[in-house]
Amino acid sequence: MPMRLLRLLATVLLIVAPLAGCAAVPDSSDLEVVRSMPVGSGSASPAGPQRGVDPFRLVREFVEATGNPANGHAAARAFLSRTAAANWDDRAGLTVIEDAPGAAPQADPNGGVRRIRVGGSQLGVLAADGSFVPAAGTFAIPLDVVTEHGEWRITNPPPGVLVEASAVQRNYRQVRVSFVDPNRGTLVPDLRWVPAQPASTLPGRVLDLLLAGPSERLAGAVRTAIPGGTRLRSNVLVSRSGRTVINLSGVDALTDQQRRLVVAQIVSSLDGLVPAPMRLLADGEPLVGEQAEWRSADIAAYAGPTGPRPDVPGQVVIGGRLRRLDGTPAVGSAGAGQFTVLGAASSNPGGELLAAVVAGPDGRPQLRVGPSDGDLAMVPLDAATMSRPTWRPSGTEVWTVINGRMVVGVALSGAGPPLTYQVNATELTRLGTISELRSSRDGVQVAAVVGGRLVVAAVVTESGLVSLRHPQLLRDGSLPPTASVDWARPELLVVASAGQSPQVSSVSADGLTVRQLSSTNLTGPLTEVVAAPGREVLVADATGLWGYSDTQEVWEPLLGGIGPGSAPLYPG
Repeated sequence: MPMRLLRLLATVLLIVAPLAGCAAVPDSSDLEVVRSMPVGSGSASPAGPQRGVDPFRLVREFVEATGNPANGHAAARAFLSRTAAANWDDRAGLTVIEDAPGAAPQADPNGGVRRIRVGGSQLGVLAADGSFVPAAGTFAIPLDVVTEHGEWRITNPPPGVLVEASAVQRNYRQVRVSFVDPNRGTLVPDLRWVPAQPASTLPGRVLDLLLAGPSERLAGAVRTAIPGGTRLRSNVLVSRSGRTVINLSGVDALTDQQRRLVVAQIVSSLDGLVPAPMRLLADGEPLVGEQAEWRSADIAAYAGPTGPRPDVPGQVVIGGRLRRLDGTPAVGSAGAGQFTVLGAASSNPGGELLAAVVAGPDGRPQLRVGPSDGDLAMVPLDAATMSRPTWRPSGTEVWTVINGRMVVGVALSGAGPPLTYQVNATELTRLGTISELRSSRDGVQVAAVVGGRLVVAAVVTESGLVSLRHPQLLRDGSLPPTASVDWARPELLVVASAGQSPQVSSVSADGLTVRQLSSTNLTGPLTEVVAAPGREVLVADATGLWGYSDTQEVWEPLLGGIGPGSAPLYPG
């Protein structure tokens, strides 16, 4: 065969091979397999041990290299003996550990073998679906090293991989796979972690996660509009003109409204990962008949609840009265001094409704709800203690925790009296006493302080019964005892510590990432923290009220000289 013909045939095979086994690729002359797109900041792990490396350094660099999943953890296998490298089962699970685990020698069990025990703190596991599942504890593994061809190598790596938390953040990309709030029909992010490289396969991996359904931590709290059995008919493609093409199979029975919700899930999940617009097809035809191409702006109607409007100010309870952040009294009975207000929450987005915990005539707390600029009606609840209220996304329901054990919902129904109902919090109270509960703005999750620990749980409604399910302890043991928590964004919490040493941290909703904010100017103990999208973080400490934003990176005083005991709030 002539050499020119061989080259032509090889070129054709390179183009066709990635599509082998895929049916009904859309007939378009400008399509090609999706090109590599830069993602993440994945840095390469060591290529392998240097010549003459000592056993301790070998073990340390092996743990560092396990953070790179490329090519079956090829970087880590380079630290193993030839037999161990061939037999190591790196797919048996991924355990996330604190950075810089300790290592200590053990007595030689057999002559030429040296044993080094590696141990430290375990944070959790990265499940097969890319979700991080907190599971705090400790680990200790013995690693045997022997000389092979004059170099030290590890002979007994345990099944699975141990990966330092910072290595996960370097080599994996956090993505938001979008599912649907069954009550509101809006999109809800489900946090997952997927290998950042090779970048060309990232969109396909995210779509696989989307088609597989929600993670266990959101089971029952969200749904998907994508029918079971739906599959991709081809690889994700990008045309020469820059359009992303996705072709599905298995959605024939969907209505137009259901197809639009499928579109919203796909576009939201892939936003920022592929070029726009996205051409979404079903068996080669437009997924939604009158519109083939979609951008993120086209699915704005499915966006979840956002933060308070810019024109709605925050407020603070000082000395038993509700005030604006400029110190002037709030309108209505809560600001006029008719009650001794202990804590309050206004509805989102406009703050038209107010729920306030007030001191009753017998000294026991009462819950009062009503228009923020008018009179507040008392809700008949018998409680020795009551947490600050938290509004649900409807803006007509509010929750509070009474006596640390019972979560009570209060629904406002027009001119009638408020209706109360109990939220099943059994799984949460098994962990301890609830001192604080904050609903996420989309209403799908709650963040809570339970026995001084930070907990996130899903809100599941079944047969009319509302339950808090799948509680997860976030950073248990690695965060100081918690005094207060709030949602900064759907995927991010802000946490204030209890005790005399003030610490404010931002923690991802799955607990994998944590960042300690500056504590300059703060004085312990901290008592309250509030946050909202687009707003600075507010914290109350032993001296007063302080505000923080990432742009200023220092806590600045608000309403100077007010002293301890303030309780700030944003709408929602």
